[in-house]
Amino acid sequence: MLTTQSASPRRLGQKRALAALGALAAFVMAAIAQDAKAPAQPTTAPGRSPAPATAPVENRTALFDEIWRELSTHDAFFEAKNEETELLGARTREQLRETSDESERIRIIIRTLSRLGDGHLHLTTRWFLPDRPPPPIELTGGEPQFRPRGGFAKFRRDYYMRVPLAELNAESQGANSESASSQPAATNTPVDCRVIEIDGALVSHGGGWALLNGPRDTGVSIKLERPDGSTTTISRKRTEPVVPPQHFAPTTQVVTTRPDGTTRIEEREVPVEFQRLDGNLGYIRIAHLVTTQTINDFNAALDQLMDTDGLILDIRGNTGGYPWIMMPIAGRFFSEYQRVCSFDGRSPSIGALVRGVGKVGIPPAGRAYSRPVVALINDGTASMGEGLAFALGDTGRAKLVGRPTMGLNAAIRNVTLQNGLVLWHSWIRVSRLSGDHYQGIGVQPHELVELDEAMWRKLGIAQAIRAEQELQLQAAKSALRSTMP
Repeated sequence: MLTTQSASPRRLGQKRALAALGALAAFVMAAIAQDAKAPAQPTTAPGRSPAPATAPVENRTALFDEIWRELSTHDAFFEAKNEETELLGARTREQLRETSDESERIRIIIRTLSRLGDGHLHLTTRWFLPDRPPPPIELTGGEPQFRPRGGFAKFRRDYYMRVPLAELNAESQGANSESASSQPAATNTPVDCRVIEIDGALVSHGGGWALLNGPRDTGVSIKLERPDGSTTTISRKRTEPVVPPQHFAPTTQVVTTRPDGTTRIEEREVPVEFQRLDGNLGYIRIAHLVTTQTINDFNAALDQLMDTDGLILDIRGNTGGYPWIMMPIAGRFFSEYQRVCSFDGRSPSIGALVRGVGKVGIPPAGRAYSRPVVALINDGTASMGEGLAFALGDTGRAKLVGRPTMGLNAAIRNVTLQNGLVLWHSWIRVSRLSGDHYQGIGVQPHELVELDEAMWRKLGIAQAIRAEQELQLQAAKSALRSTMP
């Protein structure tokens, strides 16, 4: 005999919310698939700028106009009628009309996009896919690309490079310096300088990094701010081959056995690290939310830490990924469905649908961890990483410790452009339970933990990064211990 049992109002509400969320996901994937079926026909290979050619003046703004229309129609935050935006667009079109070289026109567009203040906004070479990061845009007409020797260190929301004081003082005597430096006589002592621009593109949101690349032995200008606040522009020669990224997280070498019994060494990504700390505390670090390996590795880690008295979830530097990766991870911390946000957007293809879904949330996913949780966040926590942070923080499931997150509030849209390049931009706006978004603001920690300026300047950027991370980790441990009897 069949029996039926009526569902409770709460259970029905959860089912409706999950069904709506599932419908939304299906719609988004269908829209993506439809776009993928009929992309604009590229005039060159994706990611490669055509060799320099003289295009009719009236056609030189076509790519930029396509991007501007896309942002005006579908971007969640772009304000086309804003006076500053209109002026920026007009100046860009004027520059494009005066530029015959196709590669340089793409550089001009990258410079413009860098000034719109949205870290999701990128001109890139392929859709955001989980197999590997996109290769760099080719800005050399198909020739090998090179970049300057040396690296950059990210501290909070800025990037820094160490420059010999002699080089700075030499530049301060040239026409590139904006103000006189108060530095003493030239020495070879390196100085930490904040990076402002690369080849005229702002780097605060990452969009300008593509312009480091170019033909071998050519120069690239880098605008810097010295410790005293004055600015200068240095030039570095491109001498190092550009190596396309292959992984989203650090890797390690593992030995695997083939079916025939022989072994081989493989490079394996490590998106999750974990350990058991003193005092029976657990620690899990999640590098990204892009691949299913992250879910599997996280579940394996948490399963080994279920008997701990408290857990530190470290998502500092986690730049995000996909909701279907984030949700099963967040779901391990809830024993019942938990609403966390709602959606909005101006895009005619999805705006009305996401508004109609209402508030959506996190369903339980496996055996729930019930002990206290502290989530470590900082300026490098971005996009879906921020979603994980507020899903735990706004619901009271975790205490957020560290610094405010980056403030990338939206699902992204991938659009294949007429020349084969791909535009990423903000599409679906996310509102927290309070109704507020966090675009350009970030998710605020419950406990702000940071070095004061005098200390980090005294330490230097490299040591300051490590010292601030350790300070935040100790604060997380203290927060957990304060919950114990």
